[in-house]
Amino acid sequence: MIKNRLVLIDAFALIHRAFHAIPPLTTKDGNLVNAVYGFTSALLSAIRELEPEYLAVGIDLPKPTHRKKEFAEYKAHRPPAPDELKSQIPYVMEVLKIFNIPVVGVEGYEGEDIIATIVAKSKAQNPKSKIIEYIIVTGDLDTLQLVDEQTKVYSMARGTNQAIMYDEAKVQERYGLKPSQFVDFKALKGDPSDNIPGVPGIGEKTAVKLIIEFGSLGNIYANLPKITGKLQTLLKENKEQAFLSQKLSKIATDVPLDFNLADARIHDYDQKAAISFLNQLGFKSLISRLPAAKRTAEQEKLL
Repeated sequence: MIKNRLVLIDAFALIHRAFHAIPPLTTKDGNLVNAVYGFTSALLSAIRELEPEYLAVGIDLPKPTHRKKEFAEYKAHRPPAPDELKSQIPYVMEVLKIFNIPVVGVEGYEGEDIIATIVAKSKAQNPKSKIIEYIIVTGDLDTLQLVDEQTKVYSMARGTNQAIMYDEAKVQERYGLKPSQFVDFKALKGDPSDNIPGVPGIGEKTAVKLIIEFGSLGNIYANLPKITGKLQTLLKENKEQAFLSQKLSKIATDVPLDFNLADARIHDYDQKAAISFLNQLGFKSLISRLPAAKRTAEQEKLL
């Protein structure tokens, strides 16, 4: 265990990635469980590799998000989650319940908003004498904007078996930008996966070049006369869309939720129940990866 390390898992980012990355897998009863397997495998990997003292999960709820209310076309190109995926969510929730991992969801917000708010609230609650390290486990690189001295992103980049740890230097290495500039980067280039429009005609290289030169989206528009030709025209004609895209890309840190770090401390779980449930799902290969059962806080007080 690494003291003062809080790992935050974006559940639905991992569930969706696993559903599309892992071939169909069914229980003896014929129930599809490939997303459950992928998520559980990623969870066990995160516990083993990251050794957190604290662990919590952020989830999406089915109600429309604040981004959808702001921009009706947000993620509009994505088909509704298939029943084959929806049917697996209760299994994932049961896995988290067995492991005694707190799950947080708020209507109108996505898992990444939940996680960002937990980080913000935790920083505010804990004095500088107790510096918490935050590691966000996800398959969605939108969260790179949250990276700072205390916060890293552990991205399940290829399926569920490989991961990349993004700190400030790694973000700079990959994109040539600071994490704090990632929102403006997406405001310019857009994000097809979320149907965020950006500025038509501006791709990744041009977006990076503009942000490096001017520092931010606001400064780009403040210095628009210095930008000439077709690029100036594109920026001028799509100014409103650029700032809308910036707003849609920014992860919320003010979700109305209560979070107490102490509630996320890893403690004992029912290992027998976990083994029984994994056997029920046909996940025998994951049983050997279960973390050792720990004493509960109440048991430790008696020692």
